[in-house]
Amino acid sequence: MERGIQYLRELAVREMVYYDPDNTQLPTDPDEVQCTRPMWRKFVRSAPSSYANSLAVIDRKSEEAPTVDEVAG
Repeated sequence: MERGIQYLRELAVREMVYYDPDNTQLPTDPDEVQCTRPMWRKFVRSAPSSYANSLAVIDRKSEEAPTVDEVAG
C-alpha cells in the first residue's frame, strides 16, 4: 500500500512539473495536488489486478478532484 501511495505522489510531482511550471498557484507539496482523471487512470493501470478492480470503482462524489493526500487517506 505504501508503494502505491508513493507512486501516486510521484505522479503528482510529474503533474506539477509538466502541467504549467510558471503557474505560481500550483501547490508545491505533492500531497496537495488534485488527483486528475489521467493521473488516476495511470495509477489504476499500474496497480496489481487485485487492487486495480477495487480502485477503478472509486467514484468522485464532487466535481472537484480529491487531493493526493485525500486519496491516500
